[in-house]
Amino acid sequence: MKLEVNTGALPRTAAPQTNTVAGKPERMAWLVLFGAFGVCIALSLLVPFLGVQFVRFSTESQTALLQAIGVTQGGVTPVSVNVPNAPLPIAIKDPAPISEDNTIVTDKSDTSRAFLTFFDSSTATISPDTQLTLQEMRRPRFTWSDLQNQVVVEQPRGLVRYAVAPTWAHPGNPDGRPLQFLVRTPQFDAWLDPGGSYSILVTDKTAEIAVRDGNATLQSRDGSQQLRVGLSERVVAEQGKPIAAPIAAAQDLLGNGDFAQRVTCDPNEAGPWRCFVDQGGDGGNINGSIGAVTSENRRAVQINRANSNQNSAITGIRQDIDRDVSDFRTLKLSADVRVDNQSLSGGGYQSTEYPLILRVRYRDVNGDEAEYFRGYFIQNDTHNPTNNGEQIPRGQWVPVESSNLLALPIKPFRIISVEAYASGWDYQSYISNVQLKAE
Repeated sequence: MKLEVNTGALPRTAAPQTNTVAGKPERMAWLVLFGAFGVCIALSLLVPFLGVQFVRFSTESQTALLQAIGVTQGGVTPVSVNVPNAPLPIAIKDPAPISEDNTIVTDKSDTSRAFLTFFDSSTATISPDTQLTLQEMRRPRFTWSDLQNQVVVEQPRGLVRYAVAPTWAHPGNPDGRPLQFLVRTPQFDAWLDPGGSYSILVTDKTAEIAVRDGNATLQSRDGSQQLRVGLSERVVAEQGKPIAAPIAAAQDLLGNGDFAQRVTCDPNEAGPWRCFVDQGGDGGNINGSIGAVTSENRRAVQINRANSNQNSAITGIRQDIDRDVSDFRTLKLSADVRVDNQSLSGGGYQSTEYPLILRVRYRDVNGDEAEYFRGYFIQNDTHNPTNNGEQIPRGQWVPVESSNLLALPIKPFRIISVEAYASGWDYQSYISNVQLKAE
């Protein structure tokens, strides 16, 4: 039998081929070579570029040093720090480093105060009932960087005095690097110029900045308004209203000091001034009177007492202040005074009974009460002592002003009240344009 193989019916197997560019493998080799060279060039440029960018823009987080000040109770001051993810606030006893995102809280007591020193030697004096969050404290990682030092704090409430360090070379800023110091409040952002001193007060409805030295730039939180605040200027921003134009930094802590509004002795009526009478312990019952008058085109309060039969009594008006004044440089009490009648000579037997007295009651940093006292009289026929007294012409308006109360040997920390009153036997006195100017 003869076997026959039909080779024409078998499929052909294609010979293996190598894919090349246009059938030329050497072109592929050149492309690979040039591609590798391009990647090498790109990396040689990109790596130094990224390195330069890292050197230029890399920053390091810094810390600030917090120290509680004021009288301690049991060795601990009522100053605390809220740390993220910590279950409880940390009470501050000794100076302690504070990091970014930490919140400093002081309570309402006068002893709850703190002093914060930033990494660049800028400082913040934190008053009672204040909250301050350290959002950013950063310094460039490398000296070659042209970035600024940066401090950003959030102040939702309270009073803080900021002293921003200058930008020349000093231990806190050895390379003399520029600084951006930003304080954020509910009403505005404030950029504080280096080398200046600034006070920022935040209440429930307002935020206020006063410039003692330097300049500040304010911007509303919605970015719609920006203004510059200069030396000895103050700006008040009310909630829901545009930022007001700068005004003089000096402010009067008294209300209705010109007596344009009614002064009432009715305890059921509201008003900043309240009347008071004190007969002392000598059994007298002849009270003086208080009334609003117009004298020589000015509104004034008249304090009058007659038929005393040489029995002493006090008659006057008082305004409660309850204001922390530790942030101010100067505090002066001024008024226009006039005395028409005085039966008890000089300042009485103990220099405490004048026909017109201006008194400021206050507490010092230790919480102890003290006072500023100044009496005015028109005669001293019996040569009574007149310590803290001043003789003025009878029946004439005389402008008077105290020295700086913040320079007293016992320095005021919190003003309790301001009083204008008469003490003694018979008297007739007037007072107008009372001001307690703070700056």
